[in-house]
Amino acid sequence: MTTKAELVGNIGDLKDSKTVINHKNFRTMRKRILTFQNIVGNMKPPRLFNFHIDFVKLEILYNYYDINFENLVEHPTIKNQYILKPEIWEHHKNFSVYFTEKKAIIKFSLPYFIYGHNFCELDTQDLLAVRDFMSKELGLEIKFAKIKELEFGAYENIDSDSKDYISSIVGIKNYELEKSTDGFKMFGDRKRNFHYKVYDAVANAKAKKTFTLGNYPEMGLVKHEIKLTSTQPYFDSLYYNDLSEPLSEYRGILEKELISSRKSLILKNENPVLLYDTDLTHILYAGLKQYESGVASKNVVKSLFNLIENSGLTPSQKSKRRKAINLLEDQYNQRF
Repeated sequence: MTTKAELVGNIGDLKDSKTVINHKNFRTMRKRILTFQNIVGNMKPPRLFNFHIDFVKLEILYNYYDINFENLVEHPTIKNQYILKPEIWEHHKNFSVYFTEKKAIIKFSLPYFIYGHNFCELDTQDLLAVRDFMSKELGLEIKFAKIKELEFGAYENIDSDSKDYISSIVGIKNYELEKSTDGFKMFGDRKRNFHYKVYDAVANAKAKKTFTLGNYPEMGLVKHEIKLTSTQPYFDSLYYNDLSEPLSEYRGILEKELISSRKSLILKNENPVLLYDTDLTHILYAGLKQYESGVASKNVVKSLFNLIENSGLTPSQKSKRRKAINLLEDQYNQRF
């Protein structure tokens, strides 16, 4: 793979950009996902659709005299931060640009900027249209803007109520629960700048008043998103131009991560956890998984005995396992 292009001097000096992907970090993330994979009864594998880059934070060098400030409105309280004039672009609400001495920092959602909602896919023409608008109307040449942060998402149709489904999510791998509201949860690993969001897409669209515009279904729709608060650990270089490059690897990598993360969601489960082996280690771990999924008895010994009783072991083997559990119970139930 070619080495990354470095942003030196004027952006016009750059002739090409190639995404350099740090596969090690993605492999590490995927290994963690597989280690903590949740197996839930006979649930069908999730089918995700409308994959797209959503939010992006871009950073680029600029020339002050090239910027068309007539099409921008300065933020009332934040100096050097601007938004679009409403008459310049129909879907102007989620766009902002901040000017440092040498760099412009642009934040916006691609699908919201283009269509006014995010219940859609994006194609090359959409991305090129954004690039051309920035150049013509604002004087910002974003072709080689570095992507510093991004969100990548997709939708899933579910058979149950979206809020009940999200409420049933116990966790994902060993991530921390960072935010939880009615119909929304976000888990994250801050050290890796990696976060996972899942939310009721219908309720979100109604709250943002995009429900009719996006032609959302009445119910049963959730959105899953990967949020990289820094792309550097995963992509040594990622430019806006890469998003519209058909041969760029970034999209396939992000799709795999999103699908793997979705499969690793740990849900409350009304079905008992199945034993994959009958030695004591598997019985104990299955007991932990039952507790995690919310179906275990509050009494540890009783839960483990139920697993042993339904394990298919011979009466003699069941007796040995129960004795081992009782021994552990005596050791860990001592009072000092």
